[in-house]
Amino acid sequence: MTIAPGSSLGPYTVVEQVGAGGMGIVFRARDDRLDRDVAIKVLPLDALGDETARARFHREARALAKLSQPNIATLFDVGEQDGTSYIVMEYVAGQSLASKLETGPMSLRDTLALGVEIAAALEEAHDRGIVHRDLKPANVMVTTRGHAKVLDFGLAKLLAPRDPSTPASMSETRGAVGTLLYMSPEQATGEAVDARTDLWSLGVLLYEALTGVPPFTGAGMMGILHAITTATPAPIRSQRVDVPPEVERIVGRALSKDPSARYPTASELGNDLSLVLATLSAGALIPTKTSRRSPLAFALAGIPAVGVVVAGFWFYQRSEHKHWAREQAPRESASLVAHDRTLAASLVLQRAQRYVPTDVTINALLDSMMVETSVTSSPGGASVDIQDYTSPDTAWYHVGTTPLSRVKIPNGYFRWRLSAPAVGSVVTAPELTKTMHFALDSAQAAPAGMVYANGSRWADFIAFVGWVGPYALPSFYMDRHEVTNREYQNFIDAGGYTRPQYWTETFVDGTREVTAADAMDRFRDSTGRAGPSTWKGGHYPDGRGDYPVQGVSWYEASAYAAFAGKALPAMAQWYYASQPDVASELVQLSNISKDKVAPVGAFKGVGRFGTYDMAGNVREWVANPVAANRRLILGGAWNSESYLYSEPEALSPFDRSPANGLRCVRNVEPLPAGALAEIKPLERDFSKFVPASDPVFHAYELLYAYDRTPLNAKVERVVQDNDDWREERVSYNTAYGNERMAAYLFVPKRARPPYQTVVFFPSARVIDLTNSDSLGDVSFFDYVVQSGRAVLYPIYQDTYERRVRTVLPGASQEMTLTVQRFKDLARSLDYLATRADIDTTRLAYLGVSMGSAEGVIFTTLLQDRLKTDVFLDGGMFLDRASSGRDQADFAPRLKIPVLMVNGRYDFSFSLERSQLPLFNLLGTPTGDKRHVVLETPHDVRAKRPELVREVLGWLDKYLGRVR
Repeated sequence: MTIAPGSSLGPYTVVEQVGAGGMGIVFRARDDRLDRDVAIKVLPLDALGDETARARFHREARALAKLSQPNIATLFDVGEQDGTSYIVMEYVAGQSLASKLETGPMSLRDTLALGVEIAAALEEAHDRGIVHRDLKPANVMVTTRGHAKVLDFGLAKLLAPRDPSTPASMSETRGAVGTLLYMSPEQATGEAVDARTDLWSLGVLLYEALTGVPPFTGAGMMGILHAITTATPAPIRSQRVDVPPEVERIVGRALSKDPSARYPTASELGNDLSLVLATLSAGALIPTKTSRRSPLAFALAGIPAVGVVVAGFWFYQRSEHKHWAREQAPRESASLVAHDRTLAASLVLQRAQRYVPTDVTINALLDSMMVETSVTSSPGGASVDIQDYTSPDTAWYHVGTTPLSRVKIPNGYFRWRLSAPAVGSVVTAPELTKTMHFALDSAQAAPAGMVYANGSRWADFIAFVGWVGPYALPSFYMDRHEVTNREYQNFIDAGGYTRPQYWTETFVDGTREVTAADAMDRFRDSTGRAGPSTWKGGHYPDGRGDYPVQGVSWYEASAYAAFAGKALPAMAQWYYASQPDVASELVQLSNISKDKVAPVGAFKGVGRFGTYDMAGNVREWVANPVAANRRLILGGAWNSESYLYSEPEALSPFDRSPANGLRCVRNVEPLPAGALAEIKPLERDFSKFVPASDPVFHAYELLYAYDRTPLNAKVERVVQDNDDWREERVSYNTAYGNERMAAYLFVPKRARPPYQTVVFFPSARVIDLTNSDSLGDVSFFDYVVQSGRAVLYPIYQDTYERRVRTVLPGASQEMTLTVQRFKDLARSLDYLATRADIDTTRLAYLGVSMGSAEGVIFTTLLQDRLKTDVFLDGGMFLDRASSGRDQADFAPRLKIPVLMVNGRYDFSFSLERSQLPLFNLLGTPTGDKRHVVLETPHDVRAKRPELVREVLGWLDKYLGRVR
């Protein structure tokens, strides 16, 4: 599309073009809704080549938008119009550092000040797992007040081409020669990079700012690359005598060709620059530096630390309070930040600030974690209090009274309590933004038991569905809690099951229409009376009036909603209210992946508008149909995997499982067209797929190859010893990165060695668990150990304590993770081969969901060491993966026996779109593969007896009976 001044991109009006480069064209635009100028970057046409790439871009750009730090230009929005993708950023008035350097070197003081601020920006990004990878003068703006604003965090990686033959250093910079000047040696040679590559680039910026020339130059691209990887730059002091030796040392360390010799963090580099800057300001001589690794200097890992002062410059007073403030407060604050308690961390630093009000470290640490927001309410004059979201039992912190303009609060996720005499108080948990508005009057006007959700434009990328929306959702009311047994009893007592006006939907079971009489016969409790499947005699169980109603079909849920003068929510309304972007915090305080259902509101996971229990307790029917006459049911139940909070399920509208409940909405205005339409899941036509050729597949095999170096294995401890098994925690070396990994070996008590052994790979549920001392998904294999077989449960990369802190996966990082997990599995087989009590001729693989899907790749490459595979809750991914990690390339080459056990109503890996394509693609001979479909959704444990019978029977057949 053509973009010119006056044209529109979404809600933004283009004013003028202000720049252009390899990553797109930048325009200044006007956002009249918020009365502000913004910068819009229009992406190159070749940057996002397919729908999957665009979806990934939108998802990952939203992650970038969560960066909030004074020296980072904020990313506000992301959109697409007429095939053109764009991002919306903070508009920074001033000039780029590149323009500033056109006039020659900068002053020493200005260079150090900008360096400190850029280091603070890098530390914020690195702490969130984001590496800039393209830091250069053109990506640093110098504001009109002389402060640094770093642009384009993560975009170099996010927009990298996917051609695996293109060296990483070229693809990530799109071949721009100007960018080559700032590449680290590891980028230039196509090696893996981490946060230290940004510190190299900062060293190059500092060198150029002080001398007026880049440290590494050459004739053309190859000359520059050669200089970066081999040359030593001219000493700064040979070109500028006023630069202190300490500054030359700092820049030299940043420019170490070996990443391990550079500063380990941006915080430490910034601290050293701050020290020199503080000394210059004091007019003192620069001392000779021997070691700066004091506890004070590095106490607050993960938070940008500016202005650290060591004992050689300040003398600490001997007061106990002052000692605590300087030595202990930063550590306490860092620990609180690591546990998502940024408010508590800031309060610790505020207390320390009272004892040492002029301490540069404490002041800088506190300032670095604060952001500005403006808070309004209707009516005004409301008291505003906040509380760390994950600490609901702590005291509230008073922010002020509305309207609040540019008030500073910690950058975190909070509960917000607003109170006004005329309208009472509300407690909600919206994400922190630069402007916050709370409609207390509308909340007060909500019907009893409901909360107010303000209207908004909504769109989101839903797992296994793709992009949904955008919709202009009008304001609506939503039930604060799930519908309770007591509320549903009113429907029963009012004769709700006998009143046709509430049962307006046509009854359809699969493809067959069912009469109303036949349908109503299905809606009986355990005694034959009308009511939920979990009731008796037309009444809920004693003492459970405040528990959510359980065991209702979609038809019953719809009828109840009509009786209550409400409706079932559209999927868009449910996701808008549930705020899946904060799932990691909300699930911690919700009844999901737990043992039993709870009274409504017993858990404190409050939503953005004041709802409770949207994660877990019972899953909630929504209005939208999906294919095969199913209906969406969202949020998961108490016994669901935690990821089902944000991933949809779909069931027959007649399903009356105990996990099924409901929550209603009351619509103030009609919903937009399409919001109630059928949801069309992702599709992929595997009948037209052509698997990789032999030469290409051989190249894939090389990607996964590894050296069988010494394992240095050891048994660390016996975790438990019960009647069924002895559980040992073992550890051994990985095949990458000089890491070690743990695994848990369950040794059976009811068999004799050498043991048949099953290697286990869990579902994505375990990604939300932080410590393998409490293993998840054990009930998927405990019966295997009870049958007399050993089970090895490796702790794979990006699970439990090995969680990778990566905000932007990207194609190459996803590939890296897949390869690492494969090597973890392979090394685990290597470990089993070292044990005399294991029969390595009788090994099997058992994967669940994520472990099944990825297991197709892994076991194809390891099938010469395995006798059989068992895939539970698995199937084909429907978004096309990058080269080398597409299941469809591997499945036809998998020849060993395979048992697949799936749920008929699995929405994640649906029967028709995902399970059957995988089963049909498998290269296993027909007589050696079996697909069992149980009457369950995405968790076959719901039919545990059938599951156990099928798996043990299969293992008996292909491993032999246990001795």
